[in-house]
Amino acid sequence: MSFMQGFIFLSTLSATSRLGVRAFAAVAEPQTCTTKATGGAGVHVPIGKDGEGEYTASTKGCFDVIDTATPLVLNEIEKQKLRPFGVGSAAYHIADYGTADAGTSLGLLSQMIQAVRDRSEDDDKEVVLHYEDQLTLIFYIILSNEWQSVFNHALGLKSVSDAYGKLIPHPYALKNVFIEACGVGFHNQCYPSNSIDFGVSFTAMHWLSRFPSSLKGTEYMHAARCDESPHPEKEQAASDWVAILKARAKELAPGGKFVCVNFCKDSNGYFLGQTDVGASMWDSFQSSWDKLKEQGLIDEEERLGVSFPNYYRRKEEFMDAFEDDEISAQLKVVSIEERVVRCPYRELYTSGKSNKTPREYAEWFTPTTKTWSHSTFKSALRSERNEEEKEKIMSQFWENYMSLVEKNPEVHGMDYVHAYIVVEKVE
Repeated sequence: MSFMQGFIFLSTLSATSRLGVRAFAAVAEPQTCTTKATGGAGVHVPIGKDGEGEYTASTKGCFDVIDTATPLVLNEIEKQKLRPFGVGSAAYHIADYGTADAGTSLGLLSQMIQAVRDRSEDDDKEVVLHYEDQLTLIFYIILSNEWQSVFNHALGLKSVSDAYGKLIPHPYALKNVFIEACGVGFHNQCYPSNSIDFGVSFTAMHWLSRFPSSLKGTEYMHAARCDESPHPEKEQAASDWVAILKARAKELAPGGKFVCVNFCKDSNGYFLGQTDVGASMWDSFQSSWDKLKEQGLIDEEERLGVSFPNYYRRKEEFMDAFEDDEISAQLKVVSIEERVVRCPYRELYTSGKSNKTPREYAEWFTPTTKTWSHSTFKSALRSERNEEEKEKIMSQFWENYMSLVEKNPEVHGMDYVHAYIVVEKVE
């Protein structure tokens, strides 16, 4: 991929905290996508107004996923040999890849900073947090990440709480923390070689760099629903994972760690929203989308036009990339395991702790499925429809889904199924 350099410089100065903030964005040149989506490329676009942090506010399950990974991360810091530093700042560099609006990882990053300082026996040790998420330009239209939300969260300008109402600390308050943002996608090298001490990524690297859209014309919507993985998505996912690991191999310092918590299809055949508990989220999506045709709002081509541009790899597909000579010479797998994290919305509702009516639960839960899927569903609509018409149809789609949830709320949720992968760069 070629890039045109578009650098954005943002700075926040504080005499008391001595903190600096910089943001750099390399914008992707327009590219020809292989998608056949009716009305667009199907690229993921954040919902809500930038600065409001709607992703974090609506995606409470990610806090539980990250909490599950926290012991893994802190254990690796405890074992990590702190690298010797040359001339210049003796800072420890942490990269958060695919950060979205940066809210869900705040608590972990705060704990990582403290763990690094405990490890180095230096309470004032400088730490640099690098937030990464892709800034995309397709057909000369900028589809940006929520950078205002990133800085609002990272700097503590907007408070964040988890699904249980617990206030999440932000790293800015720890002092001697420097915050930067990068708009280069994680499929590419984002940072200088040998510069990152620890990288983390949560529920991000399933998104593909290209959009095969091979499921258009079928009712599958997503590759994970197919008995056999569709070849175009499977091949793209394999190629992307190799590229991701090669990029991290360059960026990590010798002895550096990378913890990737990525959606997977596990050994039981479970995947996001479809486990042994409750109704399938994907079947509910399908039913709610099909109803749009019954309501006269979409035609058959649009009904079959949904093809998600992401892929939930199996454990062996993650491991296959380490057979690559270039990767195996630089990276080793410390551990990999599959875990299911139950939907906190459904758990709170069924336990009676939410104190919500069925309709209130539907309105509370549904946004956690909407934050990451809305733009893909919308892209299946005909391109000749104007924006107002598309959003009207999408509003009805989500109303269909909420009505379905309202009828039997205790079975509707979105369980998370991830591979927890720990990688180390060999010294």
